[in-house]
Amino acid sequence: MDKRFEGKGVVVTGAGRGIGRATAEAFAAEGAGVVLFGWHADVLEEVAAGIRAKGGRCVVHEGDVSQRAANQGAVKACVDAFGRHDIMVANAGIADFVPFLEGTDESWEQQIGIDLKGTWLSVQESAREMVREGHGGAIVIVSSTNAFQPEQEGVFYNTSKSGQVAIMHTAAMELARYGIRVNGIAPGIINTRLSWFVINDPVQSKVFLDRTPMGRFAEPEEIARPILYLCSDDASFVAGAFFVVDGAYSVGLPVPGQLDAPLVPGGVR
Repeated sequence: MDKRFEGKGVVVTGAGRGIGRATAEAFAAEGAGVVLFGWHADVLEEVAAGIRAKGGRCVVHEGDVSQRAANQGAVKACVDAFGRHDIMVANAGIADFVPFLEGTDESWEQQIGIDLKGTWLSVQESAREMVREGHGGAIVIVSSTNAFQPEQEGVFYNTSKSGQVAIMHTAAMELARYGIRVNGIAPGIINTRLSWFVINDPVQSKVFLDRTPMGRFAEPEEIARPILYLCSDDASFVAGAFFVVDGAYSVGLPVPGQLDAPLVPGGVR
């Protein structure tokens, strides 16, 4: 396997499950040393055991991404374990969907604290270390198509994801001078625990699948691969980009039956 990230020090937030886990495993498989940053040490240790069993290098850092000290600790753990810090994947997030009129202060503060404040803290603390080390780096913020295509009853999630894009664009402008490339990625519906309430609901899942030209939901590994691209030398001049990975869900509204109509000579349906 290609070792594009041999010798690199990486931090992945929300590394215990879903996109974060797939991303951490992919980086480790390509030679990076990875800090698994998340809430539950037992879950993170399970991921770590799998990585080490395949010869990968990783350490576990348990903490709350919405707290500055925890982010500082994750970056320090990367430097202590691997000698440097090159890449941050700000992936940690939660989703709380409630009717607009029923939202509470507590739900707002938790969602914004983890998804938005947590992203800012992860990016800022990561960038500070990269600037100190002086070798540049790459940062990817895992947002969502909700950033530009809000879902009903998702005011907390929609707001936090839109805000992440603002953080990404601002950081991309200000950090490029240090050789730090900041980009974002917008997954559609991915087969993770965060989306099971949609995937496992026969009504909701049909709504999303009917609007997805590829006709299926994505697996976490299909998001990890574009993240690794954005952090690789192949993307050396990519900064401030927002990659949408949603099977063409957000590009338009498919007309029922139209895409299934047979082609006639000349390519006309």
